Amino acid sequence: MSDISVIVPVYNVESYLEQCLESILAQTLKPGEVLLINDGSTDASREICKSYADEYDFVTLIDQENQGQASARNTGLDLASGDFIAFVDSDDFISEHMLANLHHKVVSTGADMVKCGIWYHFHEDRIEKLWGIEEEEIILGDKLSFFRALLNRKIINSVCDALFRSKLFDNLRFEVGKFYEDTLIVPHILLACDKVVAIPDGLYYYRQREGSTMHMFDSRHFDVIECNRQMKEILIRHDLFEALQNDFHMWYAVHLRILIKHAARYSSYPAFRKHVRRFHQLVPEHELEAVLAADTGQGEDENSSNGHLETVKKSKKVIANFRKSPEIFWMKAKYNNWKKTRINF
Repeated sequence: MSDISVIVPVYNVESYLEQCLESILAQTLKPGEVLLINDGSTDASREICKSYADEYDFVTLIDQENQGQASARNTGLDLASGDFIAFVDSDDFISEHMLANLHHKVVSTGADMVKCGIWYHFHEDRIEKLWGIEEEEIILGDKLSFFRALLNRKIINSVCDALFRSKLFDNLRFEVGKFYEDTLIVPHILLACDKVVAIPDGLYYYRQREGSTMHMFDSRHFDVIECNRQMKEILIRHDLFEALQNDFHMWYAVHLRILIKHAARYSSYPAFRKHVRRFHQLVPEHELEAVLAADTGQGEDENSSNGHLETVKKSKKVIANFRKSPEIFWMKAKYNNWKKTRINF
């Protein structure tokens, strides 16, 4: 057993929960405790959790009324006793070596946080690389390098691809009621760190499934704009914005692209028109101008993760097309989605 507390928020994932829990139990470095926070599940998820808690003395089931993933994680943080914290979402799973590799690295380097690569996992067992898997290990030792790496996606806005020293959360909790709770908390975690390490190993499997919150659209997705506002305020407050202004606007461009494309793909036309009005209320013209003016340079930048600059260029093109004609943008998005569905069928 190790000094690692693994926190698993659980809500209505009966089809995937056993694979998740089995991957945690199969770790070559066993966690000291696994906290299953049942967030008011209405399917068989609680019964599955209880069966594991009954069988393993280091697995604990905690029930609470449905309050969302952020609240469930906070409950886990309140109860965790380990020197290190790991988060695993209950519809995902992890490599058997994840805890061992991250624990070895955090101890050997003295880092406060060690991050690994993430893979997208699709229903037909197909996997694709997600941001965060670089060619070599990176070691970061100051606030400027932390935020440059985050804005250029050498490390990403996730808490599930990492092992943390528990002291980072002494005065820090997830913001309840927000859709992008990871994006909101990661900058604050970085501020509490003295050293951050990212290793190239892809050890976390992020399941892609229709019906999840990332494959639909509603007003909560606009929380990403607040995430960007808070990021800018943090950079200004810590005298980092001047040095990272261009990086910030590239990062903002990627988030706006995801917001726009999801709104078009998963909304009817009347709903999309409402989303367009909301978008323009929340994102003033001068911010769009700054995003579209972000300098992506020529080729790859040593500060950026593989493919980040190309993603920014595509994002700026999407934003410009949306800005020019939201109606045509919506029609093209629907056509492309229909064409993709036909091909997959």
